[in-house]
Parts: sequence; C-alpha cells; structure tokens
Amino acid sequence: MPDHRYAHSGARGRLWPLLPLAFAILATLAAGASAQGAADGYGYLEGQIVDIIERTSPPNLALVRLGDGRVVDADLPMADPYSTFELPEYRVGERVELYYAPGPTGRTAYVVSDWVRRPALLWLVGLFALVSFLVARFKGLRAFASTAASLAIVIMFIVPQILAGANPVFISLVGVGGILVLAIYFVHGLSWSTTAALAGTFLSVLVTMALGITFTELSNLTGLGNEDAIFLMSAAPQVALKGLLLAGLLIGALGALTDITIVQASVVRELAHTDPSLSARDLYGRAMNVGRDHVGSLVNTLVLAYTGAGLSLLILLNVSEVSLARAFNLELVAGEVVHTLVGSIGLVLAVPITTLLAAVLFRGDRLPLATGELAHGHHH
Repeated sequence: MPDHRYAHSGARGRLWPLLPLAFAILATLAAGASAQGAADGYGYLEGQIVDIIERTSPPNLALVRLGDGRVVDADLPMADPYSTFELPEYRVGERVELYYAPGPTGRTAYVVSDWVRRPALLWLVGLFALVSFLVARFKGLRAFASTAASLAIVIMFIVPQILAGANPVFISLVGVGGILVLAIYFVHGLSWSTTAALAGTFLSVLVTMALGITFTELSNLTGLGNEDAIFLMSAAPQVALKGLLLAGLLIGALGALTDITIVQASVVRELAHTDPSLSARDLYGRAMNVGRDHVGSLVNTLVLAYTGAGLSLLILLNVSEVSLARAFNLELVAGEVVHTLVGSIGLVLAVPITTLLAAVLFRGDRLPLATGELAHGHHH
C-alpha cells in the first residue's frame, strides 16, 4: 500500500509577506469617510442617529452625533408619494451618512443620505477569513491574503491606469499576471504542478482575450451597453470603453480558470507519481476524464453566475414585453452573452491546455515533488 504523508509546508513563513497588504485593505474599509468637498462647503459626513423627532409637516428630523462629538440636525428623506417602493425607515442607533451643503440662510444644512454599510461588510470579511482558516488552515489564510492583494491590484493598479488613458486590455493582462502569481504560487506554493497551472491559465487567458476581441468586433459592441458606461464616457472620456469591456471579461473569467487549472495539474502530478510507467498520452487521457467532469460543473457555475447578476435585467425585459430576438440584439444583453460564452470557451480550453502541459512535464514521474505536496512511497 502506498504511504500517504504530508510534509511541512512552511505555511506560516509564506503567509507573512502579504498580510500587511491584506490588513491595509481592511483598514481602508474600516476607516470612516472623511468630509469631501469641505473647501466649498459641500460633502459627506458620517454619524450615529441618537434621536428622531417627528414633525407635523415632513420631513422628520434626526439628531445625529458626528465623529467629533457634535450633534447636528439632519432632515430625513421623504417617501415619494407616487412610488410603490417603500424604503426601510431609519432608526435610532443606526450609523448613517449625511450630505451637507450651505442652506438658504447660510447655515450648513444636513440631510441623511444613506446607511453606513462598512461594519456589516467587515463582519462578513472576518467571517470569510475565519471560515477559510477553520477549513483550510494556513492555506485558507493565504487564499484570504491573496484575494485581498488581487483586489488591491485591480483597485490600485488596473483602475488608475485605465483612468489615465492606458490600453485596458494590455493593463489587464499585466494585472492578471500579478493576480495569477498570487492566486497560484502564493496560495499553493512553488512547484512544477503550480507552474504548469500558471502557464495553462495564462495561455487560456490569451485565448480568451483573442476570442473576446474577435466577437466584440463581430457583434459591433461599443462598450456603451449600460448606464455606468454612459456616465463614464462623460466623466472620463479618455477611457476606451470597448477595451474596458474586454478587460472586465478577462478579470471575470480568471477565478474559474485558476480553479480548474490547479486541479488538472494536480491530477496529472498524482497519476504520474502513482504510476511512473504512464506515458504523456496516458496521463493526458486519464486526467481528461476528471477534467470533463470538472468542466461540466464549472461552465454551469459560470453561466448561472452571469445569469444571476443579470436577473433584474431579464425581469425588466419580460415586463417590457421585448421579444427574444430583439432582446439578444440589445447591446446590454449581447455584451453579457459574449462575456458568458467567451469566458466559458476559455474555461473549457484551459482543461486540455493545462493537462497537456502537465502531462509533458510529469511523464515518467521525472520531476520531484515540492515540499508540501502529497508524497507517495513506492516499493519496487
């Protein structure tokens, strides 16, 4: 019987480099919003409702304690008498966001504009980190830190570069390279199997990009398929909207790609180590049996994820009685179809690409297992 054993992976040592970055992102989420536009008397503040005063004529008044201890009077938003949608009521004790501006008399006027949602998000982030650690121990924490750092790459590198007018596709490819290193090497360690997964993922990203460019042109997509893009065109005309559409496609497909490539490379590695007599062709054939099952579930996951994100759009189209043929002709829908199908094609092709690379690398069990990989004892 083979002897299964796990070697010490040095997880703690590999975890520390990215922890400061992860905590910096959490600190940014936790920080209260500073007053914006204070120079011209307009902006936003945060505080806690300490009392609500009902008045004979709307709007009602909220007494809000600000971060510096001051208590200010803020108008509560009034319900739209012509709307059938009712917003939840503000309550005493809730943290809220205030918009302030000079009033008619010159005195600063405050209006409650929204709830402060960051505390709930921080609890959710903490729960995610805890569950990751309890289930996967230090690999789970590395995954958490890697996710935080990947988001930082998007927010601190990709977005500013695109806003500066850089080519969104090129910038996204550079950012994807950094995300892949974090998502694969940092979480799963440096080994031949993770190298095969990294190479397979990046090749699949290139294929996805080529397909995205091709079908974006064939479908005459402009990048103006939603309101966000229209607002962006006015606020930042230097941004290439069609390129932004492709950049979103690449980043959106990346998570599923790394999932399937890591599994395929690991399957090939284990098969080669269990039976060194297997040729590259045999390794490829057996690993593809696993890959086909994985593809079926992941493509379904990807399609349902996009469908879930666009559920309100589907309902709106149904209410508007738009025919199915015309719905697919709308750029808003056609863009999502291109996103979903191009991403799914890239995901499917990632399986044979990664499996082939790993089979060539691991045939005959030629490569040593890295520290921390599953080792099998053989008796010949």
